[in-house]
Amino acid sequence: MLLCGIIDELQKSMGQTGLLSYLFCQATDSRINSATAVLRGLVFLLVDQQLSLISHVQRKYGHAGKTLFEDANAWFALSEIFTNILNDPSLRLTYLIVDAR
Repeated sequence: MLLCGIIDELQKSMGQTGLLSYLFCQATDSRINSATAVLRGLVFLLVDQQLSLISHVQRKYGHAGKTLFEDANAWFALSEIFTNILNDPSLRLTYLIVDAR
């Protein structure tokens, strides 16, 4: 609950000036409790908030297709996409929060 309050306050104070992406992992749900799932979620949330970042996903997706997010190499592909997004000069001020108990 504390983290939810922190997120609410950040959203209020940031307004439209930056990006806030957060993910809550759940040990009992294998779809969202792995490092790959966290990266996939963060990439999605960042792109959803700043559409110009989609080019980083499209570059990789064009070669691999749907398996980019699902196969054994998904972690490596998503890591590269995530790094490229974070290094993108157009990326606005960004806060990333992951609750992974």
